[in-house]
Amino acid sequence: MTDAELVQKIKKEISEANREPVIRFTLEPGEPGLTESKAGGTPYLPRDLAWPLGPDGLPMTLLAQVDCGALAGLPDFPQRGLLQFFIALNDVFGLDFDDMTNQDGFRVLYHETADPSVTAEEVLAKRPAIPDDVEPAYMTPLGGVCRIVFGKPEMQSITDGDYRYEELFCAKWNEARPDAPVQHIWDLSGIWTDEACEDGYAVGAMHQVGGYPYFTQTDPRWNGKHAELDVLLFQLDSDMREGRDEVLWGDCGVGNFFISREALRRLDFSRTGYNWDCC
Repeated sequence: MTDAELVQKIKKEISEANREPVIRFTLEPGEPGLTESKAGGTPYLPRDLAWPLGPDGLPMTLLAQVDCGALAGLPDFPQRGLLQFFIALNDVFGLDFDDMTNQDGFRVLYHETADPSVTAEEVLAKRPAIPDDVEPAYMTPLGGVCRIVFGKPEMQSITDGDYRYEELFCAKWNEARPDAPVQHIWDLSGIWTDEACEDGYAVGAMHQVGGYPYFTQTDPRWNGKHAELDVLLFQLDSDMREGRDEVLWGDCGVGNFFISREALRRLDFSRTGYNWDCC
């Protein structure tokens, strides 16, 4: 077996041994109802909950809201209620480049139940006014409001950008080739090709709940700083169609939210990670 053939063999083994359930979704322009799944628009908020604010006191914007009733088939994820993702209105979309768990610039909220008597007008009345010198359209990756349409659960192989992939690969390579050990995948750059990893990626925009993440740069968990955030909670990719940007993270990037499996099982969203990157 040549080294190039060994690379492909190991990739296939890793792909087959590391699979997670995922539910992918698409976006359809339009304003859904108050408690429906959506990207952008008006969030549901209980009457006793104030509108989330960013570090500068400006109201956060709803990035996405998930009706968890659509998540049947994803173990450990909530199967009822609403899961919401808010980001601050600023030029980095609320991201803290030094600490992805700093929720000053983002918020993940979970409502186990939703009161059907709450109206959109009530919720919007809570939102503080935005000063005239702030242009919200330039401080969000969203180009408008879209309905989130979920597909059926499927299995996704680990993506080669996931922080665990390199360690898995190098361990298998070094076991097979103790005479030529490697520390990094790029040590094999001359024979590395991507054919065996393609089944981990979707065709088109990679919007999903669960499964393995996609990055245009590097997994922020790779250095072990946030390795405990081992579950992809939500991913919203850039999505351009017919001359319109439904979602645009910088220069065609992607946004991800992460949580630990243990916290997810407890439905504890107080410590989550938020990251976005672009080309």
